[in-house]
Amino acid sequence: MHQIDGQTIDLQADSQPYISIPESEYLELRNQVGYWKGMHQKALLREEGLKQEIKEKDGQIRDLKNRLFGKKTEKRPSKTEKANPKSNENKRPRGQQPGSEGHGLTERPDLPVVYEQACFPQNPVCPCCGLPYTLDGSSGPETQIIEVDVKAYTRRIVRQTGTKICSCKGVPQTITAPMPPKLMPKSPYGISIWADVLLNKFRYCQPTNRLLNHYEELGLPISAGTISGGLNNLKELFEPICNRLYLQQMTEDRFHQDESSWKVLKKLKVNRK
Repeated sequence: MHQIDGQTIDLQADSQPYISIPESEYLELRNQVGYWKGMHQKALLREEGLKQEIKEKDGQIRDLKNRLFGKKTEKRPSKTEKANPKSNENKRPRGQQPGSEGHGLTERPDLPVVYEQACFPQNPVCPCCGLPYTLDGSSGPETQIIEVDVKAYTRRIVRQTGTKICSCKGVPQTITAPMPPKLMPKSPYGISIWADVLLNKFRYCQPTNRLLNHYEELGLPISAGTISGGLNNLKELFEPICNRLYLQQMTEDRFHQDESSWKVLKKLKVNRK
């Protein structure tokens, strides 16, 4: 309470009291404030990471539950359908319906045609008098059968030779035609076999052992070591192609872009009890 010119003025005390502490203690408190602020920030980041991990785990759990207990594409008949099999008779069957117009046989004009003549196994005779029929050269109705003929064979190449008839010196007396080009100089197998190996392995993703078993059925047994060694030799022939593909890829402005979304999950042990 203070009096000025006979008037009483009430001055409010400071609402924030001050405490005097040593400077060393003040600095220590400042350091602790910074430390605990940093720890709080780390805790928030850790909490956010744990929330994200829980979200991913929940997604995996939902996917696994859907695989185990979700609806299947192949529906099993219900109990009512089993009890009343006559109720299914009125349902429309699958596939092409009876009486509907079909698309006919598929034309294949690009296939080569091999002409054959179907002859009688024995001379036909009249079933009444026994006299034989006179076979004429006219052609009858035709029938088409599509076949695939796959067989292994050996190319026995006889190289042509020539003998000189001149009297020139310094030239050989006889010459021999050069060998046809081979994919591997020391390999007895031709280009068709190695092309078949590459297509079956990398285009159709079939194991090499299956192809070798097929060759053995055709009378051409080939060891797996021969194919493995040949593939190692072919690797050098594909290096220019790989280098060219790499140079072409380096000119692109995007990498590892794929529109498909293949979600791969780790295999987990599921208790089916």
